[in-house]
Amino acid sequence: MALLTVDYFSPSLMRTTTLEVILPFDSVGDAMATDSALVHDPEHGWEQHPYPAGQSAFKTLYLLHGISGNHGDWISESRIRSWAEERHLAVVMPSGYNAFYLDNPDSHNYYGRFVGKELVAVTRRMFPLSHRREDTFIGGISMGAYGAMRNGLKYCETFGNIISLSTAMAIDNLEYLVSDNLFFLRRSFLESNFGDLHKVANSDKDPVRLAADLVYCDRPRPRLYVACGNQDPLLEANRIMVDRIRGIGLDVTYSEDQGGHDWNYWNEALPRALDWLPKD
Repeated sequence: MALLTVDYFSPSLMRTTTLEVILPFDSVGDAMATDSALVHDPEHGWEQHPYPAGQSAFKTLYLLHGISGNHGDWISESRIRSWAEERHLAVVMPSGYNAFYLDNPDSHNYYGRFVGKELVAVTRRMFPLSHRREDTFIGGISMGAYGAMRNGLKYCETFGNIISLSTAMAIDNLEYLVSDNLFFLRRSFLESNFGDLHKVANSDKDPVRLAADLVYCDRPRPRLYVACGNQDPLLEANRIMVDRIRGIGLDVTYSEDQGGHDWNYWNEALPRALDWLPKD
C-alpha cells in the first residue's frame, strides 16, 4: 500500500488544494511495468493511457471528511490504510473546508463540481484507477456524508455506490436548526453555504429531490448505504431521509447501530460499509 500526498491547482476552487491518496501496494509495480501508464505531454499535461491487459485499474472510493476537518482526518483518526489494503481499494481523500461540498459561485468555490467531476478526472489521469462507474464510489461522515449523498446523486453517471455515515443537514428542517449557540448552526454560516434556507428543500441541494429526479428522468441510480448511531442527534433526520429515498425507488441499505456522532462510531461503521461495496 502506498500513501501519497498530492498538491495541485484546482480550477474549480481557484486555489491549490491537497489530497491524500491510498493505493494498493502492487500499483507501484503496475506503474513501473509499462511506459504507457502515465505520460507527460508538454501541451496537455499528464495523460492517463490505457493499461495493457492484466494490469490493475483499481476500484476507487472518494472519501469526504466532516465539519472542521481536512484531508488528513482519515489517516489520523481511522485505520483506512489497512482497510483499503485488505480490500485492494484505492481511496482519495480531499479537503472540503467547511463548505458542505456545495458550489458557491460568489467566491468561486465550486466544491460540488470539484468532487463530482474534476477530482475524479484528475486522479484518473494521475493514477491507475478504474474508469467504470460501477467501480467508482463516494462516501463520507457527517458533513462529508451529506456531500457524498448530494454529489453522488447529482453526478450519478460517475458514482455507482454511495456511503453516507451520520448524514448532516436535515434539509426539510434546515430553517429550524438555526442556533446562535453553535457556530456551525448560525444563520450566517448556514446561509454562506446553502443560500436562502427557505429555498433549499426541493433544490439541487436536497438529496431527496435529486433522488426523485433520477427516477423521473430515468438516469442511473446509485446504490446507497446509510448508517447512523442510535445515540446520534441526527438519527431521526437520517431515518426520515432513508424512508423518503426508499419510497422514491432507490436501493438503500440502512444500518442503525450502537454509537454517537464521533470517530468511535465511524471506526465501527466504515469497515461494514466497505464490506457492502461490490467486490467484482
